[in-house]
Amino acid sequence: MEFMETLDMKKDENLCMFLYAKPGGGKTTTVKFLEGKTLLVDIDGSGKVLSGVPNITRVTINPEKPADELVQFYAYAKANIQNYDNIVIDNLSHYQKLWFMEKGKTTKSGQPEIQHYGVFDNHLLNIVETFKALDANIVFTAWETTREIQLENSQLYHQFLPDIRDKIVNHIMGVIPVVARLVRNPETKKRGFLLSESNGTFAKNQLDNREFALQEDIFKVGDVENDVSIT
Repeated sequence: MEFMETLDMKKDENLCMFLYAKPGGGKTTTVKFLEGKTLLVDIDGSGKVLSGVPNITRVTINPEKPADELVQFYAYAKANIQNYDNIVIDNLSHYQKLWFMEKGKTTKSGQPEIQHYGVFDNHLLNIVETFKALDANIVFTAWETTREIQLENSQLYHQFLPDIRDKIVNHIMGVIPVVARLVRNPETKKRGFLLSESNGTFAKNQLDNREFALQEDIFKVGDVENDVSIT
């Protein structure tokens, strides 16, 4: 147990962000805008879009045993953390699918069993907390999905959020300071991240006052006087 006066607290020097977008929306490409050296675990194979980009080490995993491979990646990252400024886990949606596929191989039906879902929820939260503890900037990515939300007046709306199991997604988003959705303006073709929650999008930003950031500026943390837009 540790006691500390909030007046003496300092903001974390390292970033921790959760970036999500539709498949092919550009979340992996965003990695190239990180400053310094980056270690990326490429779970879904999209890391190929970073071909030719300097200062990025791409690690692929065996999809037949995703959990063991991610443990090995973490062990390497921790042992070599002094060589990297950024650690990227790309992406948790596909990792979730691979994890359940692996569990299905151990059952008679070929499908995961009920107990596997609770185990995975704890497992995923442990992954997030364990990587967050590393002395580096940490970036998680995921694909996007939607959920239906009912207001007190019975009005229904659909909200975009990371494609993670319903039972754990709120917890995951709650412990990460920045959750941002990447979108593209169909007219200007510009890509940018939504950093402020709305009925249509789950997003949060506990690091500065930005409500939006262009794709190339997402990692440039700092308050702004006039927030930019994607237009």
